[in-house]
Formats: sequence, structure tokens, C-alpha cells
Amino acid sequence: MKVHLPKKRLAILLSLGLLIFNVAPAQAATFSLSPASGSTVSGTFTVTLSLTVLAGEQVSGIDVYLNYEPSKLEALGVDVSNGVFSNYVDPQIDSANGQIKIFASAPGALSPVTQSGTIAEISFRALATSGSTTLDFDYTAGSTIDCNVAEAGTETDLLTQPPTVTYNFGTTTTPPADNGTDEVPDGGITEPTVLISFLSMSMVGAGLVLRIKKRTGPNFEEKILSQN
Repeated sequence: MKVHLPKKRLAILLSLGLLIFNVAPAQAATFSLSPASGSTVSGTFTVTLSLTVLAGEQVSGIDVYLNYEPSKLEALGVDVSNGVFSNYVDPQIDSANGQIKIFASAPGALSPVTQSGTIAEISFRALATSGSTTLDFDYTAGSTIDCNVAEAGTETDLLTQPPTVTYNFGTTTTPPADNGTDEVPDGGITEPTVLISFLSMSMVGAGLVLRIKKRTGPNFEEKILSQN
């Protein structure tokens, strides 16, 4: 069950020092976005924001500041229902400045996040039909007021530089569905067509023989011999 904390609650937590991060020389965790950089997007599409941690790392909370270009993309919503964290502050979309803020935490020091997983799924609408756009993170090594990944117990910042992704605008194509029919090559005839043609000719031939026998009668051959 996801718990959404109101924005005022976040300010209280910060004032109590519950989400304060210490600076650490050794960092390993990072954020990632999917589709991968270089992908083509159009219309409405979804970007999956994920957390990657190394074996043995324990995460108590995250701060995400994701930047996008509001002249090229419209952020439609943020879905955290499949997120790896239990507690989420209501995600914020700043459409004027093109920034999405996501804050989340584990239920407690005894239940930290210990494996990689999805943080949120973000829906966008492409406002352009050509060119490209980028998504990047607010991150400065040693800063505690931008993107961070807090280590459980020490609140050390584990985050390394998250990647910037570039998406190209264009038309995405879907391969046609296989309807089970055989494709006929130009100027060619498929095997079923040959078989049907052969059967049709056989039936016509059989019908001609029957008509001849009906007109001449069963003793047609004897009559011809007697006339000779």
C-alpha cells in the first residue's frame, strides 16, 4: 500500500532532519530512464524512472528533480502505484519551468529498499513532430538540495551522476499483424491456387464425360459396330 504524504508533511520532515543527506566520497546508486536515449517518440508516451542500486546497498529515501523542455513536451501525470518505495509525497509537476519532483521513502530503518526497481511512470505528450528533446536530472555532487539517494542508517548520499537522455520526434511504426494468409509474390501463384485450379479442371472434365454418356446411351459403341 502506497502512502502519499502531503507537501506540508515534507517540510516538517525536512525541519526535523529526517531526510537530511550526508555527503559521501563513495557513491554507487543511480537513476535511469526508459525508453533509452535515442528512441523515437510521438503522441502520448510513458517514461519509466528507475532506481539502480548495487548489492548490499540499503536505501531509505530519494529526492528526484527531473527536467524536461515544456515547449516540446507536456507532462501529463506521474504514476507511483508500481513504485519500489512505500511512502511517496504527492509528485509535483512544474509545467512552467519544466520540472518534475518526486520524493519517496522506505517505511523505516528496518525495511530499507535493497534492490533496483521502478520509482515512477511518467506520461508525456509530444508537442513537436520533428527534432529532438532531452530529459536530465538536477544533480551536483555533494549537494543535498537536488537529486539524492539516502543510505539507510547513515543518510549518506549514494547517488552518482544520472544520465541525460535524448528523444527524437517522429512517427513510430508498428509491424502489420500476421493474419495467417500467404503472401502472393508479384506475378506468382501460390500452391493452394494451383491445387484449386487442378480440381476445378478435373470436375469440368468429369462433367463433360457424363454429358457424352447421357446423350449417346450405354449401347452407343455397339450401334457404331453394327453400322459398320
